[in-house]
Order: sequence, then structure tokens, then C-alpha cells
Amino acid sequence: MRLLPVHREGKMNLFTSNYKILSSDCDRHGIWKMNRILVLLQELSGEHSDLLGLSFEETLALGAVWVVTRNEFEVLRYPAISQTVVGKTFPGRTRRGIYPRYYLIEDLQGRPLVRASSFWALADVTTRQMTDIPEVQSRMPDTSGLTPFFHNPAAADELAQGLRRQALWQPVYTDLDRNGHVNNTRAADWALCFLSEAADLRAHPVRRVLASYHHEIVQGDTVSMHFACDSPDFSLRCDVGDNLALRLSGSLFDQAPVPGD
Repeated sequence: MRLLPVHREGKMNLFTSNYKILSSDCDRHGIWKMNRILVLLQELSGEHSDLLGLSFEETLALGAVWVVTRNEFEVLRYPAISQTVVGKTFPGRTRRGIYPRYYLIEDLQGRPLVRASSFWALADVTTRQMTDIPEVQSRMPDTSGLTPFFHNPAAADELAQGLRRQALWQPVYTDLDRNGHVNNTRAADWALCFLSEAADLRAHPVRRVLASYHHEIVQGDTVSMHFACDSPDFSLRCDVGDNLALRLSGSLFDQAPVPGD
């Protein structure tokens, strides 16, 4: 995914940026991988935060880092490899230390591709617990005049039936992000690997994804993964010891949209 020239709208309330879809963003069928969709949402959030004076370095100086607690997205249409897409995002009103954020991915003609939302929070770098910092809230823009692109993210489900798979995974260096733990987007790659054995992803690519993050995963942990698929639905639960680390769930298209159409 290649960053192209940035465009800013309003008084930094709404952030807009263009991206080029690369072949490495797509699976063997040329379909945009769900973890790369999550990566784009994360990059949009990060770039906008930088402009608001809330970058990684700036929040770290305040003793905290941004962490995502929920993600949800719905694919309406898939872009093609080499296609330029337009990402838009803005934060919603902060509620009890939760910072909602909304996203829209469009093509250059303004047709929607993906609608999404997330919940972000600040984690204290020492205790690793959620915290709230008045200085951060004071830098958030007033977006009350903007209509969210998507509803607030729901909690991920866990299937109780269907095809089931289990595996163990130990994170390695390349799974880690600047916060020192496994990046939230990695779980979508793990789920896609299970899905590739349970469904025909060329005919039925991913349509919707929800992810709930409960406990950080760090290098050296042994992650117990529990996957289930009852087409068109699927779920993945990841545990570290007795702790639930994350849940991810979603559904597949009944009929595949042609990328780029």
C-alpha cells in the first residue's frame, strides 16, 4: 500500500489521503486482504493524529500510547491491484476514555468501497492499563457537524458450531509494532490462513469483519488459536494462557464482487 499526496479538508476535522493498492496488499486471487484493510485504517488514524499533535512520540511524552480496542468494517466493493483509493477519517466524541473513529474508503469516482469504525484508547506505558489525559482530549477537533460513515464497532462474536480448527502460535519480531506488542492487524492474517482451508475465497471473499481486543500479546507468548467456520460466518479466538487476548469474527460474500468494478 503506497502513500500518495495528502489532502486535508476543513480545520483538520476530516482527514483525507490517497493510497495505491499494491499486489502485496492482495491475496493470490488479487483480492484486498482483510489485514491490509485494517492496516489502512490504522495508517489513516495515525496520520490524522500526527496532524492533531497526538503522534506516537507526542502521546509517549505524556506517558501513554494509542491502542485500538475494537474494529469493524464492511466491504461494499473491492479495488483492483494498482488502483488508487481515497481514505477518509474523523474522530467522534470521546466517551469515558474511548475515542471513536470513523472511516470511508472510496475510489477516485467517489464510489464507496469500505465503511469502517474503531474504538481507540490511551494505555499507560508503565501500567499498560487504560488511562485518560485531559491534554489529549483538548486537542481533539470538534466534529459534531460531521455524520459518521458507519455505526460504532460492535463486539466480535464466536461461533458455537461449524468446522473447527486449533493451532498454537508464538509471535516473532515482525509481528510487533512500535508499542512493543503484536499489532492488532496480525489476527486478520491468522484468520485468513484458516479461512483459505475452509472456504473458496475466490468465489466468496470477506465481506465483514469485527475484532475485539482484550489483552496484549507480546513476543514470547504462546497464543492458542481457536477458529470456526459455518459459512458464510467465521470466527477466531486467541488466548494467552488463561487470558482472552482477542476475538475476531466476520462473514463472506455470497457472490464475489469483481475487483475494480
